[in-house]
Amino acid sequence: MIQNGGGSNGASGNAPKRNSRYAGFNPSPAPKDASRRPDPNESEEKAKKYLQTHPSSIAQNAAKTKPGALDPGIAAVGVSALAQQILVYHESEPAQAGNDWMYKLKEESMQFLADQKGVELQKGQREQVYKKGIETLIDKIFGLLQRFTFEFNQIAAGTDLHVSGTISGDVTEVTQYNKLREAIESETYFRARVSTRLFSLVLRGRNESVEFYLLPVNKVMALSKSEKQYRPLARIQVRITEEGMMWRMENGVPAVDSMDELCMWLFSNLINETKHATAAAEAAAALAASQTEQAQ
Repeated sequence: MIQNGGGSNGASGNAPKRNSRYAGFNPSPAPKDASRRPDPNESEEKAKKYLQTHPSSIAQNAAKTKPGALDPGIAAVGVSALAQQILVYHESEPAQAGNDWMYKLKEESMQFLADQKGVELQKGQREQVYKKGIETLIDKIFGLLQRFTFEFNQIAAGTDLHVSGTISGDVTEVTQYNKLREAIESETYFRARVSTRLFSLVLRGRNESVEFYLLPVNKVMALSKSEKQYRPLARIQVRITEEGMMWRMENGVPAVDSMDELCMWLFSNLINETKHATAAAEAAAALAASQTEQAQ
């Protein structure tokens, strides 16, 4: 900043000179020697210098100066102003990276985001691996049940014990609605089923487990809504490692050591439950007929 040092040096001629572009100029200085008369040429020269260095004159000269050129009238003050600008710019520059808190904050945040992305990637990969493992397991179980179905239907064709099967794959269903009947929650299961005319053995897999339900055929189409009303017949827990896929029966029920034994147990439950339901229906029909005859 340029300070104006003219006209305030005091009455004494021995006052120290100010460090300013106006140093040495005083419109009415106290003469050192009262007998010495002022030189008119000297006063005129000092007046010209004052006018050339006045701020209004500097602005006019700057407007006439070509880009990149330094006007002689502002050489003395321009260097001082430029020095101050350089100082301000230097002080406003960011500190070294090692001492800059923003630099450290950004570095830490970048690492955090990278770690989060890695976690999400690992989670996504894990979900895909388990999804494929569940599909493979249900495919194998369904294949074994289909083999039993083919053999059993040789004696059960055309009866209530006749068995059929279907594998639906991924089935997404809405499990919760809001007041406007808009879906707010859904679930996806990999599904298959084996059915007689009265009962269905439902296989559904998701995440790390495969569940088996034995339901009346008229309840099957409601999917999870009906399945929640029944306890699972059995549940397989699945674990996948680098060595491969491992499974075990939850709570050890049924006590089986192989997939073939599990499928035999499941198929037998389907057939036996159908037999019981068929026998109960026949007994109820016979009782109704007997009561009708007695009433007549």
